[in-house]
Amino acid sequence: MKKNTKKSVTKTKPTQPAVLRVVSPITTEETLLKNLPVRQRDNRLPAPGSIITKNYRGNTIEVKVLEIGFEYQGKTYKSISRVAMEIVKRPISGYVFFGLSK
Repeated sequence: MKKNTKKSVTKTKPTQPAVLRVVSPITTEETLLKNLPVRQRDNRLPAPGSIITKNYRGNTIEVKVLEIGFEYQGKTYKSISRVAMEIVKRPISGYVFFGLSK
């Protein structure tokens, strides 16, 4: 039979309020697209305006390649892998899923 032991109650320190910091807004000069670094386009991707087609589980999937991103079912995605994950509902490489590997 277990003994009933009384556990000591530890006193907790009162929590301190969160610190809110206000920073100045970004000026328009800092957000111009021409000032952003240009990322080199992956050579595995087709040219912008192309349509990638794949048959998956009896459905034909069409993804349009944009200048910045991809369009699938009217939604724009940042990467081809995000499109593949939306289709298969699990993490997967978009390059492998669409057969764009080297």
